Amino acid sequence: MRVAVIGAGIAGLVAARDLAVAGHGVLVVEKSRGLGGRMGTRRVDGAVVDHGLPVLEVPPDGVLAGLVTEFAPDTVHLDGDAVAWPGGMTTLPKAMAVSLEILGDTRVAALRQGSDGIEVAHDQGNTIGVFDAVIITAPAPQMVELLEHSPEPMRADAMRTISYDPAVMVLAGVRTATPGWRLARPDAGPIEYVTDETLKGRPAVDGVVPMVVRLRPDDSTRLFDASDGAVLAEVLPALATALGPGAPAPEWTQVKRWRYCIARSRVDQASVNPVGSPIILAGDAVAAGPTMDDVARTGEWAARRLTGDSLL
Repeated sequence: MRVAVIGAGIAGLVAARDLAVAGHGVLVVEKSRGLGGRMGTRRVDGAVVDHGLPVLEVPPDGVLAGLVTEFAPDTVHLDGDAVAWPGGMTTLPKAMAVSLEILGDTRVAALRQGSDGIEVAHDQGNTIGVFDAVIITAPAPQMVELLEHSPEPMRADAMRTISYDPAVMVLAGVRTATPGWRLARPDAGPIEYVTDETLKGRPAVDGVVPMVVRLRPDDSTRLFDASDGAVLAEVLPALATALGPGAPAPEWTQVKRWRYCIARSRVDQASVNPVGSPIILAGDAVAAGPTMDDVARTGEWAARRLTGDSLL
């Protein structure tokens, strides 16, 4: 069986890995250049910063525990089940993708039923390939767009009910002593939390401590389309308050936006995936809960649905 997996976030990579291990041909198509979806990492002025997921919660009995052990065991253990990597959150998805066929920087725009299977086409109209099955792991609004241009357009109706909270993130390098807290949550103001990235096994760069600031959902919505300058005008004073008296202004900043960050609701994966359909929906829109382990399980489910695994 030849399968196209749309999206190289954790759900897509789990599904692709499981299918590949079972001996099937898999192509992962990702619209971005990077891997991991919200497990995103950037390098800014020599510093490694996680600009999406701050840490990975790895429950001992979950899907992620086995993946971390197999692919990226050199973690920094934080409080509870939280882990991180010195090289960033992308460490795990990059390791999982090593043996997979990945087509990056490519946006899938249509699925067409052909005589030999499902034709997957990119946004320039050309064919990427013909596949026996397709797994879609994109956020719900992007699923809707793709399902509307597929052999099963009515399946888009259920996904239209799902909305997302966006997230606006500010990456900042502050020449100060490391705060020593993994996560700070101010009581008031636009900031939901601030992370000290040095606690993930990443030393300060020339005395500059890399930090990541995430805005609260309402403030992220309000400022999502604002200019970077407008975002920083609200965030930097609040960051100075969080850091305490005498905190210097950041030496560098970047603003990052996630339009589809946290699903406000979800639908049941089994209910939106008719038995026998060659198009399988996975990802955060159909997860049992909001955690990355919940999302990873949807990729496992999708692979099992296609292979007829008795554990499904």
